[in-house]
Amino acid sequence: MKNTIYDKVEKLVKKYKTRDPFALADALNISVAFNPEFTRLKGFYTVLNRKRYIVLNDNLDDNEKKIVLSHEIGHDRLHRELAGDSVLREFVLYDMKSRPEYEANVFAAELLLDDEKTSDLAHEGYDIEQIAKILKTDINLVALKVSVMNNRGYSFNTTVTPKRNFLNQR
Repeated sequence: MKNTIYDKVEKLVKKYKTRDPFALADALNISVAFNPEFTRLKGFYTVLNRKRYIVLNDNLDDNEKKIVLSHEIGHDRLHRELAGDSVLREFVLYDMKSRPEYEANVFAAELLLDDEKTSDLAHEGYDIEQIAKILKTDINLVALKVSVMNNRGYSFNTTVTPKRNFLNQR
């Protein structure tokens, strides 16, 4: 499924000429709203009357909003049938125990982090933590990206694995 996810993301990026999840959601006609009353809930994806919605926790910082939105777009592209007339809620990102959650995480990493830029930084000698700082993203997203890139044939030397609940750490 990982190469399929990569292919789906690359097709979207090529078609809409963006890796910005807000621009992509707009292009895909997914309504995005913000709720300031969420406490633990990061966001959710649902389909109601064939209309697709993503609601994000308005208390997240901009980077977390991009990650959660990318993850929810992943559900739209990969698991729409699971939403049906229910809601896919996100309390914890980087849940590696559930296949749909793992796949949505891979989708987010593939969307937000370009292979070439990630590879270039790694070959320049930067480690995962440094790459995350340069790209202004979470180390766990970079760790996941490097892991899936290795599965696609790259050969990065890394021992960092994404934490299951990194977005809950405050």
